[in-house]
Amino acid sequence: MPGDAFGGMDLMRTSENEKGTCINCGKCSGEMTIFAGVPEEKRKLVTDRGRHLHKRKGSYLFRAGEPVGDIWILRSGKVKLCVGSPDGREMIIGIFAGGEAIWEGLFLNGSLYPYSAVCLTTVDVCAIPVHDFQTMLQDTSVAWSIITVLSRKLHDANERNMILSAKEPEVRVAKLLLYEVEHVSSPEIDLRLEDIAASLNLRPETVSRKLREMEKAGILKRTGKGKLHIHDQEAIRQLAG
Repeated sequence: MPGDAFGGMDLMRTSENEKGTCINCGKCSGEMTIFAGVPEEKRKLVTDRGRHLHKRKGSYLFRAGEPVGDIWILRSGKVKLCVGSPDGREMIIGIFAGGEAIWEGLFLNGSLYPYSAVCLTTVDVCAIPVHDFQTMLQDTSVAWSIITVLSRKLHDANERNMILSAKEPEVRVAKLLLYEVEHVSSPEIDLRLEDIAASLNLRPETVSRKLREMEKAGILKRTGKGKLHIHDQEAIRQLAG
């Protein structure tokens, strides 16, 4: 997943949920996947209508069952999409980072969020009304750019399904670690044990045991709570099959 490309911007932070200002929002949005290929003047028409929010760790962007009203563009931080399983455990649908957007339900009238979005860190986000975004899509060139992004998201979803299809816990853990390393282009992974387990539909103790085995083998090192450093990416790739 892309890292935060917006650390140098001045965003109003007097309180959570307060609307901020960003005079360069139309320019910086060009770094975001959802706006790739969209001319700056067209991006700005939409982003100027957005609400710029600062959210605390553990707070919600939205909850399951609420109406889809906004496109959420993450400028920095991490957010997880999650649902509750029948046995009461949390299941993580996906984890989004700075530069990515949460826009499921964009093309469905009256749709409801099927999951909740919870901030894993402090998050700076721009919420753009769905109607304004749909208006931008009337431009053919913009629509083609969005179709390209949708294709990438479908490919990404298929990758995550392949991870879950692995039967052996060790292979599943290795596939997720490889997925994370390749998407952030860094050997550093910032994910809590509980979030890894929920993403893989495994018990935390199973994930912890597999990580210990990999650490003993010199493949990775746990550098802090929720932090991993991958020493041997090729070994991870071999474990992932």
